[in-house]
Amino acid sequence: MLLGLSATDLRTALIFVLCLVVATAFHEFAHAIVADRLGDPTPGREGRVTLNPLVHADPIGTLALPVMAGLLHLPVFGWGRPVMTQPRYYTRRFSMRAGMAMVSYAGPLANVLQAAVTLGVIKVLLLSGVTHPGLLEVLATFFLLNVTLAFFNLLPIHPLDGGKILAWMMPARFDHIDDILARYGWTILLALMLIPGLLQTLFMPVRLVVDWGMRLVGL
Repeated sequence: MLLGLSATDLRTALIFVLCLVVATAFHEFAHAIVADRLGDPTPGREGRVTLNPLVHADPIGTLALPVMAGLLHLPVFGWGRPVMTQPRYYTRRFSMRAGMAMVSYAGPLANVLQAAVTLGVIKVLLLSGVTHPGLLEVLATFFLLNVTLAFFNLLPIHPLDGGKILAWMMPARFDHIDDILARYGWTILLALMLIPGLLQTLFMPVRLVVDWGMRLVGL
């Protein structure tokens, strides 16, 4: 016991950070590779077209904040280092908004794919008789985190990926709505986190998907 914190607290926080580093690496890499394929040289110049997790990790959002939150029994969340992209370089085969939507959607899609692969790995391990609790805990955390990241990033609020996807889907006559969401996006996100019970209610679909996944693999 150190400063009132148990070894279990530290272990849980480190597992979460490990899972977050990997999940965000794939998420940000997906953004970078799609932007690169659309013709934007920015991610390549900045070294972001890589699966190296250290390149995509944010010192505060991926490491320090999740560890502190986990150790202090606060709601644990985090983020990776955003991929910078310049839509003016995108191929003219798509509109600028369509290109931004494709780049934005790639991140959550990467999380969905990671979640699906994780479920498959858990199923194979259980069918093979591998029931190591530590390994299964890491995989279950990774599955939960990826489902959460996919859902959260698809919320139709700027600066989340869902904000850019919504901007592409809305007709031009509703641009003023997108402007409002862009201007007050951080305020809306802060309200979601601070209003008691709101975020938990909003994330009920995540819990349903996670429970379904765990039942599907028999965990």
